[in-house]
Amino acid sequence: MVNIQPKCPHCGSSNFIKNGHDKFKNQIFFCKDCKRYFKLTFTKKHKLFSFPYPRCVHCNHVMEIYKIRRYFVRFRCRKCNFKTSVPLSLPQPVPFNFHPFKFFRFPIYIVLKAFILYFKYNLSLRAIKACLNINVSHVAIYKWIIKLSSVISLFEFENVFKVHGDETVIVFRDKKYYVWLLVEHGTNLIVAWHVSRYRDMSQVKILLDKYFSQRKQNTQIELITDGLKAYEIAVKLNFDNVEHREVRLGKNNECESKFSLFKMFVRAKRSFKKFSNIRYYVNGFCVVRNLCKLYENENEMITALASIIITS
Repeated sequence: MVNIQPKCPHCGSSNFIKNGHDKFKNQIFFCKDCKRYFKLTFTKKHKLFSFPYPRCVHCNHVMEIYKIRRYFVRFRCRKCNFKTSVPLSLPQPVPFNFHPFKFFRFPIYIVLKAFILYFKYNLSLRAIKACLNINVSHVAIYKWIIKLSSVISLFEFENVFKVHGDETVIVFRDKKYYVWLLVEHGTNLIVAWHVSRYRDMSQVKILLDKYFSQRKQNTQIELITDGLKAYEIAVKLNFDNVEHREVRLGKNNECESKFSLFKMFVRAKRSFKKFSNIRYYVNGFCVVRNLCKLYENENEMITALASIIITS
């Protein structure tokens, strides 16, 4: 087997060295005898992404891919080492029949997109800023989420005859608080929620009042809970049209699956910073989880969320 020694195509010398790559990652060589540059092979590689790669704001050179993340791509300029990010899913404009809210400087689509990313994917505020590729402070995104969570409300569901009730514990500054949920049996949608300091019959009554106050009194409802006796006492004393059924601890899967998602959300956010925001976070979590069940496309979720805000 004969080894062929590569040579410079200009002078035929073998005295050359490697000298970087071109924009298609082809090796460039420099001949020390004739002082010229050349390539032994050339292939025009396909781009990893279809969108145009950004140019450096300082030297106007086309930037190269530096890091690829789940929701955005990090680009870097080889000349001045300037870095920037481009989201993988750029927001598409959605036509609405109303004007953006006056207290939002950005379009309402961007604000609703940030709201869904926060509760659906458990992203941090800075990660949402990188995904949307907007020039805004993470504190502003935090204010968007709190503002939206305070004005939206759950859908009013009809023809619901079987619900599951359960509660879970969250700790805020070494104090226990209880989050209560009512979840529909068939569709696994959250129909009511409540946050309380205590775990007794009065809190169960408040939870059930939030749901049954919007329904006809003569409608028969089946309530499925675990072994907490506060449910049975509250139903017997206050609700004649509710049939209570008790299941074993750990078999109330509709509520327990929601609480596992909520615990993941709390861990991702590293608990809460203010007590007054706990109810806002629970409300926003319940709304987005219902939208995830009802819609698969994020644009449809944003349109439905906008209609909730209008009717709230």
